[in-house]
Amino acid sequence: MFDLEQAITKWRQRMLAAGIQSPVPLGELEGHLREEIGEQINAGLSDVAAFQSAVQKFGVAPAVRTEFAKIAGPDTASQQMVGDFALVMSALLIPAGVAISVWHKRAEMTTGQLASSLSAVATFALLVWGGRLGHRWFPVIVAKRTRNVMSCVMVGVVALWWGVFLREIAPRYDFTMMGFVAAFLWAFFTPAGIWLGLVFGMERAARKARVVGYGTAFAGTVLTGWVCGSIPGP
Repeated sequence: MFDLEQAITKWRQRMLAAGIQSPVPLGELEGHLREEIGEQINAGLSDVAAFQSAVQKFGVAPAVRTEFAKIAGPDTASQQMVGDFALVMSALLIPAGVAISVWHKRAEMTTGQLASSLSAVATFALLVWGGRLGHRWFPVIVAKRTRNVMSCVMVGVVALWWGVFLREIAPRYDFTMMGFVAAFLWAFFTPAGIWLGLVFGMERAARKARVVGYGTAFAGTVLTGWVCGSIPGP
């Protein structure tokens, strides 16, 4: 006797064997498959016929894998690893290194200078992590080129501020050495934290939107492939 759930399980295994390893888009595709099967059954087809019709409509594993590759792109996993590594470096390791250096100089600082310097470093880390964790409040900018342009513009603005601080603002004040360190940390780390937080937030928002959109994209590309003949139709 035909077991529909077992058949769907085997279909999922074939998709995994074909190379669609990401659970979220595969789960979305399975949801569309089940929806199609339900509609076919409601239209009067048997479980076997409904399953076969749905599988033909959504394509066999190699064809769907091809469509998945078009949407996901080959570098998604490696780009995610690079982004996560950059986040750890910028939000944890770099601030930790600077904080340790400041702490070693605490004997030369006043209590206010020490507290101000460490606060600047902590603020940097919070801004970076805040951008990453608060991605749901960021606008979704799907185009990578647009995000890159925005990032470059922000780099230019931050670099301009650094130049203004070093050439125009700092010379106007009679800083002690440790006083300048505290002021420089605020002037350097705060805009850098804002820039990195925005970059990580935009990237995270775009990635989440891309993953959520896989199911819809699958349905669209599979339907297009069916109409054009690149994916087997019913």
